[in-house]
Formats: sequence, structure tokens, C-alpha cells
Amino acid sequence: MNALVISNPTSGTHETMLGEVIATVESLYTEIHILKTNAEGDARRFAEASGGYDHLLVIGGDGTLHEVVNGLMQVDYENRPKIGLIPGGTCNDFARALDLPVEPVEAARILKMSHAEPVDVMRVNDRYGLNFIGVGLIADTSRQIDPLQKESLGSIGYFLATIRQFREADPFDVQIEQDGTVVHDGPVSFLYIGNGAYLGTVPTKLQTQSFNDGYVEVVHSSAIGFPMIRQLLAQQFGLEQASDEWVHLQMNNLIVRLRDTQIIDVDGEHFEANELQIAVLPRELTFLVAGEA
Repeated sequence: MNALVISNPTSGTHETMLGEVIATVESLYTEIHILKTNAEGDARRFAEASGGYDHLLVIGGDGTLHEVVNGLMQVDYENRPKIGLIPGGTCNDFARALDLPVEPVEAARILKMSHAEPVDVMRVNDRYGLNFIGVGLIADTSRQIDPLQKESLGSIGYFLATIRQFREADPFDVQIEQDGTVVHDGPVSFLYIGNGAYLGTVPTKLQTQSFNDGYVEVVHSSAIGFPMIRQLLAQQFGLEQASDEWVHLQMNNLIVRLRDTQIIDVDGEHFEANELQIAVLPRELTFLVAGEA
């Protein structure tokens, strides 16, 4: 087998970590080709050229993985390599959803006893995502995080940013349509569309959540302030939601129309839009995960 490694050198200890990862997996392959990213877009470009490799090892965080996914979706399905994810970022949310160790060398050891697991991909207009789509509170939180705070505090930085946004969140008008039927039309404080099971390292605790069932979880709420905090805490502790302000649906395609242009967050990457055409592409990519199939 051969492997392409796409590595994002984001820390001062990266070269040591990269060497340890390669030493861990080199016995699996007859050839390993390493590419290091230097600028935004490199990981996507490298992934677009990965057709024909047996495995694509991704060493980086959620942003690097997002670029890789968008690159791989340009490769013919039959030529796409299986993905071995080596977490190297702050949150590593999709690695957590795959139940991978967040320590890079430990994740690399998984490859020696892994099996292939198909994963759904979300198409959002002309983009692709694996983990989540966020509008409102969710998008505002990740966008407002101070980069230095993110680097020094990690997932705690996301928590602090969320608390700040609770005080500032404003409802916005959204219409959600599925198969020609409007299922919601009115104000919400946030909209979460999830394929993974973690957001800012925190498990979403949605019982039906799965990354390969052909559906996404669609959650929205019109609550703000303390009622919102109460709902989120109840969700985290598995308590029943008494409020009809909290809505949870499963969908495989939907159209989201926003009265005003909003910041949209797809796996931590942001863009502006007032309409989202969202479709679930079942089992489009294959990841290497722990254990036997």
C-alpha cells in the first residue's frame, strides 16, 4: 500500500510529532509521500491530487480536515483514498466523533488495527462539510474567539466565547423547508445542523446522531439568555425538554432561507449567505477507525 500525508505544521513541536507519527505507520506502507501546508488552500489542493493513493493521512485540526474534504470531493469516487485522521488541532471534533485518540501518535497507532468506516458528507451550496453547520449563536461564538485565547486555552476558549455570546445573541428570522414543505418559519436564536457528535469538544448528546445514517440532526431554538442556558444544560445532562422553543428534527435534505444575510459556519470555516441548499451525501468518504469491522 502507499500513502499520501498532508500535514499542517502549526506548532513548534510539529517536526518531532510528524517524525513520531511517520515512524509509527511506516511499516504499513511501501511508499509514503509527505506534503506540508504553508498557506490556506494547500490542503485542499493536495487532496485534489490524492486520487490513486490507498490512504490519505491528514495531520491537522478541523480546518485542515475541512479543506481535505472539499478537495477529495473533486476526486472520482472510485479513486478516493481512505482517510486516516491524525488530530493536531484545538478541538478535533470530528476525530472525537470517530472515537479516535486526540493524541497524534496514539491516533497513528490506531491505523495498525483499523477498519474502514463510511461517512456521510454534507453539501452546503457549493461547499462540503463533515461535522456541523451553524447559524446565529453557534457561528458567532466560533467567529468571535480570540486567536491567542484559542491557542492558549484550547476548548476553554470556546466555552468563554459562548458565555459572551449568550449575553449578545439576537434572534433572526429563518424558514426551513424539506421536500417542498415548510417545517419552520419564524425567529430563532441559533440553528445547528449536525452530522458529527461534538461541537467545541462538547458532545451534542443527541441520541439519534450518527455520521453514516444518511441524515443530519437539525436543532433550533427561539430562547435567549437564561432560558437558552437552561435548555443547553438540560440537553447535556439528558433531561427532558419541556419547552416547545427547542426543536430537534432529522432530515436528509433541506433549504434554509434567511431574511437577512448571516454568517454561516461550516466546520469552523465562515462565509455569508441568505439561503442554504443542504443535502446529505450518504457514505461518500471512508475513514480508518479503531477495531474490526
